[in-house]
Amino acid sequence: MPSALRTELSLPAEARMLRLAHDFGRNLAALADFPEDQANLLAQALCEACKNSIEHAFDEDEAPPITLIGELTPAALTLSICDQGLPFDQSLDPAVSKPGSEPPDSPRSCGHGLALIHRCADEVRWINHGPAGKELRLTKNRAGVCRLEPPLAHAAGSYHEPTPTGIAQDYTIRRLAPEDAIRVAQLMYRVYGYSYSNEDFYYPERLAHDLETGTHVGVVAVADNSEIVGHVGVMRPNRGPLAELGQLAVAPAHRGQGLRRRMGDRLQEEILRLGLAGLYAEAVTIHTISQEASESRGLHVAGIQLLDWQAHFKQLRNLEPETSPQRESMVFYFKYLAPPAPALICAPSRHREILARIYHNLEAPVEFIPPSGPLGPGQVAVHYDRDTGAGHIQVNRIGLDTLPEIEQARRDLCDLAGAAVVTLDLPLAQGAVPYLADAVEAVGFFFSGVRPHTAPDGDCLRLQFLKAEPDLERLHLTSPFARELLAYALADRTRVAQGLKQ
Repeated sequence: MPSALRTELSLPAEARMLRLAHDFGRNLAALADFPEDQANLLAQALCEACKNSIEHAFDEDEAPPITLIGELTPAALTLSICDQGLPFDQSLDPAVSKPGSEPPDSPRSCGHGLALIHRCADEVRWINHGPAGKELRLTKNRAGVCRLEPPLAHAAGSYHEPTPTGIAQDYTIRRLAPEDAIRVAQLMYRVYGYSYSNEDFYYPERLAHDLETGTHVGVVAVADNSEIVGHVGVMRPNRGPLAELGQLAVAPAHRGQGLRRRMGDRLQEEILRLGLAGLYAEAVTIHTISQEASESRGLHVAGIQLLDWQAHFKQLRNLEPETSPQRESMVFYFKYLAPPAPALICAPSRHREILARIYHNLEAPVEFIPPSGPLGPGQVAVHYDRDTGAGHIQVNRIGLDTLPEIEQARRDLCDLAGAAVVTLDLPLAQGAVPYLADAVEAVGFFFSGVRPHTAPDGDCLRLQFLKAEPDLERLHLTSPFARELLAYALADRTRVAQGLKQ
């Protein structure tokens, strides 16, 4: 009899596979020398867990695999059921629900299956792994006995069935609360699968923490059956003067009910209470939904980010992801929440006209100032995002040493970290910007747009370096000005590339 081993079994999420799951658990329990009655109960518990995953973790058109993991040590047998379905709501678990909190016929109850699982294991843990899915981990101590608490009187149930599209009903639009985090995670899964760029939405505890600390402010739409069917929110990095608009999701069955507009109106009220300087959004270009949402909230185009976002996309939401991440482009939007003072701009001469056009589009006054040389040491910050494969260089103060720092940072990000994209922000209110902008073209940086309120003393000029070619067929832009900026950025990239060849 082995004293320690680890084994895995991957099965399609189909009911006809339950016998294999049962035998997997039964055989491992036998290897652990559990009495026959306990081995049978453990196998039954594993089978029930797989059944719950098949019935409740996936929508009707999904069939991804379920992975069973068995770990046997001298102390215990651990059986894990892993899937990439809906994040689990622990309030549905009879072991953590208050007795009598759910009626026997409640649609939120998961029923006798979970009660049986708790009876047959010494420890039951639910673990959300974010985009990697979730895990139910059952541990049976080899020296212990099976717990025999009576099952709770909960009837079997399932997640709410979506309301058919187009059926009118009442919705409650309210602020998102920390206890709603799991429901929002499930909504994001139903809308995006596990392809959404902000992974915090797949970790309910992270989202709840962001809500409690005020770094996330959200609004949800709640249907008649108490299901959260829509969400829109803003992120406040470091609780600073700017907030990022995003996280828009409306369940497919509830679209066409005006929820995006109603949630947006309520979110606007919440934002105004915060006294922020501006609101920004980064909208993907593979579709126009997020661009339209940004424009409907009064945000204006201020930049184009080519190949700045890397994510796995599913051909249709529930099919297998592509074998390699797809890099996508973004449109940067901005909106002043209070009348701005004139922006002080020391513009590179070749970009002065397009910068004037951007500020006109932002409905913001601008004052161009003359250039001047750098003085003293500079201040540069460098960041690499492993998830997106993108590097960022932020110049806070231009000094005599800034150019070599940028050149070294670009080499380190691309050659050592493997960044395929590097962005560079230069403080537009500092007189040395024209000289530095011209100089960094020698290492391949080209024009990308403007980032208001992102420098210590004002706005930033955003430049970009690419190691890959953008697929123009995947760029779908709703705004004529976005198309103008895209054409300008591509032309500037071509100009910089020709200069590198000379």
